[in-house]
Amino acid sequence: MHRRTLSRSWPLRVGMWAVALAIVAAIAPAEAATPAADFADSGAARVRIEATDDGYHAWADNPQPGPIEVRLRYRQRHNTVASPALPARATVPAGGSTVVAAFRAADPARAVDFDLILDSVPGNPSAQPRDVTYLLPLTKDTPVMVDQGFAGSFSHDDEENRYAIDFAVTVGTAVLAARDGVVMQVIDRYPDAGRSNANRRPDPSSADTLLRTANLVRVLHEDGSMAVYAHLQQGGAVVAPGQRVRTGQHIGWSGNTGFSTAPHLHFAVQVNRGMRLVSLPFRMEGVGETAAN
Repeated sequence: MHRRTLSRSWPLRVGMWAVALAIVAAIAPAEAATPAADFADSGAARVRIEATDDGYHAWADNPQPGPIEVRLRYRQRHNTVASPALPARATVPAGGSTVVAAFRAADPARAVDFDLILDSVPGNPSAQPRDVTYLLPLTKDTPVMVDQGFAGSFSHDDEENRYAIDFAVTVGTAVLAARDGVVMQVIDRYPDAGRSNANRRPDPSSADTLLRTANLVRVLHEDGSMAVYAHLQQGGAVVAPGQRVRTGQHIGWSGNTGFSTAPHLHFAVQVNRGMRLVSLPFRMEGVGETAAN
């Protein structure tokens, strides 16, 4: 049974981690000190600065159990030359490290001073997804009610969410893995949105923060695509990063977190396409043309 309800949900934008790195390198002609890196824990890449004979290397360390793409850019710089020139991108394998750029003084007689910003997006930009049929991420006794399907005009109107499905389910509904994979990311610390977001669209000044406070589980598939199960309840994940899950396995409990106007499960299949997440159309058992409306 497929029904469309009138409750609404907001788009989900959780793919880009932007981390301001307060990295100041002071290279004097007669001495060189390893710069300090002061950065927030993004849950994605971490930057490690390593002194070399003529400057520094900026390494991206990826603690995630799946690949990520990073982009390193300047916030400010003085007397600094980077190779390759910034902004520079790199793909970092699961649990691996990659040198993103090397830095040296443009004038060796003067000090170097630079601040960097690191952006990262989950997934390998070279992924080649296969056409597969996904299992319904709900138990068989859960009514299938679709709030919003593909290209929904309310909030599924951007690349990241265009091919997403919002299932209207009550808080505490079991969420199942729709396909085999490895858990790449878990966020489960945010409280329920309650009714504070009902019947209003995001304020541009605060929407970005609110949209990123949704609890979720991201599962990486063998072809490089990723399934996102979002708006889970606080503490609702029952799996951990790096854990392998099988189709139909219980992975979490639905909720109403983030900028959500009503309890629901947001499901999308995504790939990284050059520092941006793009949702893909998909087939799912138990969901017919309602998902495309």
